[in-house]
Amino acid sequence: MSSEQVIEKVKRIVVEDLDVNLRYEDLDETVPLFEEGLGLDSVVLVELISFIEKRFNIQLGDEALNMETFKNLRSVAQVIGEHMVAQAT
Repeated sequence: MSSEQVIEKVKRIVVEDLDVNLRYEDLDETVPLFEEGLGLDSVVLVELISFIEKRFNIQLGDEALNMETFKNLRSVAQVIGEHMVAQAT
């Protein structure tokens, strides 16, 4: 799966599965997920992690659960890609 495909799948999770009022067209993968960006909170973040783990069949370890990983959708997709590669080997 390419990084663009991962980003698209994560965008769909945010728009369709999380309780946020965002449209797919309005979602930019470089916008911060918290505060000045999309304004997601810790509850939504926990839900996002759960959906990511289920949809991509990965387990995000403690090292991935930090603010740098969840800076924006592009950084989330990068970590997902790394976990998918690691699990494939």
